[in-house]
Amino acid sequence: MEGMKGKGNRVLLALTLAAFAAYAVVFLTAFWELPLNVPQWHLLLLMAAHFVPMFLLELLLCRTAGVGWRILLPAALLALPGLWFLSTAEWYLMAWVLFGWWCVPPVLGCLAAWAAWGACRLARRVRGSAGA
Repeated sequence: MEGMKGKGNRVLLALTLAAFAAYAVVFLTAFWELPLNVPQWHLLLLMAAHFVPMFLLELLLCRTAGVGWRILLPAALLALPGLWFLSTAEWYLMAWVLFGWWCVPPVLGCLAAWAAWGACRLARRVRGSAGA
């Protein structure tokens, strides 16, 4: 557990903040005017681009917080509003479709970050044991 002292962690934090800002711009420009009249590429960015900030945030948490309940924080932040939305929506099937549509990319981002972090740790162990 390095904390934020490492240069790599500071760069990762800057990339995470930049990715969140970029996604916020994509989101705001999509919903600036109603009715929605955005091009197809903008809809694709709106629906899938939040994979990147969640990947970076989860990777940063894995690097700084260590393994524990803290790395599950992004998944909880996705689940709580989603479950509230599902419990208050009157159109159940559509609510499940929307919940899945909006939450699959960030969850995949979290899973990809866990996989990348685990592969990096495994490579360090293998490289460390080969040198000994």
